[in-house]
Amino acid sequence: MNLYALIILHDAGVSVNVPAPARFAVHKLIIASRRLTSDDGTAKSRKDRLQAATLMETMIAQRQDEAIADAFMEAWDRGPAWREAIQTSLRQIDAKQLELIRAGIRQGIEALGHAPSDYDC
Repeated sequence: MNLYALIILHDAGVSVNVPAPARFAVHKLIIASRRLTSDDGTAKSRKDRLQAATLMETMIAQRQDEAIADAFMEAWDRGPAWREAIQTSLRQIDAKQLELIRAGIRQGIEALGHAPSDYDC
């Protein structure tokens, strides 16, 4: 499992496992597409997409393209349901931000020795 350990300081400290940022971002894309269409679900879906896009954009700016690409490819390779969930969320991200994210994912995929076209990038 890809988790980071985080120590929260309280008395002697508490060890907490948190998801790897790239995997968390891709997870948020998948979850955003699966929220209910109620007002509450729609608002949560927007929030999930915003969190995913912001995290991915930040990681790309910090040259962590390969981490994002690795998480993206792993989720993509899990099958059509996951691919559709990812695509659904990506289609709803602002066009300018989406192009930056796609460019970063493409660059990461290439750096990992794969073809971006295999991942709709």
